[in-house]
Amino acid sequence: SREGWWETVARPADVAAGKGEDEFRDSMRDIAVESLGLLRATVALSDVNSIDRYPGLFTVEVYARVIGMFELNNLEIAVASPVEDYFLTADETFPEDSPERLITGPLLDALDVGYCTPCEGTGFFALQSCVNSDCDPNVAPLKDDGDRDGACVLVAKRRVKKGEELTMCYVDEDADVRERRAELADYGFECACERCARESAGLGQARRGCKTK
Repeated sequence: SREGWWETVARPADVAAGKGEDEFRDSMRDIAVESLGLLRATVALSDVNSIDRYPGLFTVEVYARVIGMFELNNLEIAVASPVEDYFLTADETFPEDSPERLITGPLLDALDVGYCTPCEGTGFFALQSCVNSDCDPNVAPLKDDGDRDGACVLVAKRRVKKGEELTMCYVDEDADVRERRAELADYGFECACERCARESAGLGQARRGCKTK
């Protein structure tokens, strides 16, 4: 779609149609414009000519599409703390009585256990973003508390047959069909998977398998 992200995102249930929706979409556009301005200023600090070399990348239209793709496809990730890596490198490189360790030692003491806290955020993965949604999926993203490599991991929820398409649920699969469909409206479709079709008809469906650890 060539429409801006603020035009395609579904209207929240607590936002009234008409003027209320227009104000909501205008506010989303304002957020994108402000965020792009901060990005342009930051990029210019390291390379003042980069924006002129790649003008198409720094338009609000392109930036909004990137936001939309990230908003709909990001996964929670964690990476090891760079602060921890810094202190480990200092310990391995310099003797205990060296001037460098005399500087890093007090800093490490002041940080206490906080120095090794991993950095948590979200990641955008091209392959995972191509996996279609199903409300009774056969794979699910897994993030263990010990994972600190920033990798995207999908695990099988049940036995997957040879040639079977891998699917994941884009929203909370434990929500009822109305809630799932409302959340999936941001993706531009009303889910018609087998589970949603049965539940919307009042038939229900036994879930196939459970998450693996």
